[in-house]
Parts: sequence; structure tokens; C-alpha cells
Amino acid sequence: MMFNSDVNLNSVVLKSSKRGFTLIEMLVVVSVIGILVSIASYHNVQVLKRAKDAALMNEISLLRTSIHQFALQNNGRFPESLGLLSPVHLDKVPATWKGSNGNGCYCYDPVEGSLTLYKTDDKAASAIDAGGRKYADY
Repeated sequence: MMFNSDVNLNSVVLKSSKRGFTLIEMLVVVSVIGILVSIASYHNVQVLKRAKDAALMNEISLLRTSIHQFALQNNGRFPESLGLLSPVHLDKVPATWKGSNGNGCYCYDPVEGSLTLYKTDDKAASAIDAGGRKYADY
């Protein structure tokens, strides 16, 4: 058997047994994850605002429907107070309202049967919800 003596031992490349990520690769991954989390958290805040406004719209609609149901059952006479709606028309009459951009109390007019929203500083609600509508428009 003959050995090839032309083989240069210096040209043999040894593979490194170290495996893993470099610092730059880790920084890129962490920054991409951070960007995705910030986008998702902004979206979650917007969804929560819309959910609060939807709950407020539902509550106002329920109150107005209950007032008119009371009037239909009592020969067109509106209730003297919202407390008379409970327990027949409503399980519990809400005392306050809370939307995405404001909160306050309800003001009920028994003569007209109208419901008005007032902010906590006793001014009529003119706050704008997350969709750009006034709370009083509900």
C-alpha cells in the first residue's frame, strides 16, 4: 500500500463543535418580538375601548326599551323614577355609566321619558367614544 505524501495537513479544515446563536441574532429576534408585542398591545387597547362603548350602548338601549315598555303597560304614563322599572322590566337599574372616554350618572326626565347622560362633574355628557360618536347620541 502506498500512501499519498502530497496531502497537506494544513489545508484540512476542522469544523467547530460550537453551536448557537450570535449576539446580533439574539438582539434581532428580541427586537422583532418587542415590535410585535407593542402592535398587539395597541390593538388590545382599542378593542377594550370598543367593548366598553358597546356595553354602554347596550345598557342605554335596555333602559330606553324598559321605559317605553313601562309606558305601554301603564296607558302611556312614563315611570316617575328609574327605580320603578325594577324588578318587572329590569333586574337592576344601573346608577352610573362608564364608557371608554368618560363616566357619570343618568338623568331621567319622567315627563318626556328621556334619558340623559351626565358626567361626574354634573355637565351633560359631550365626550366622544372610541368610534367618534357622542355618548348622548346613543
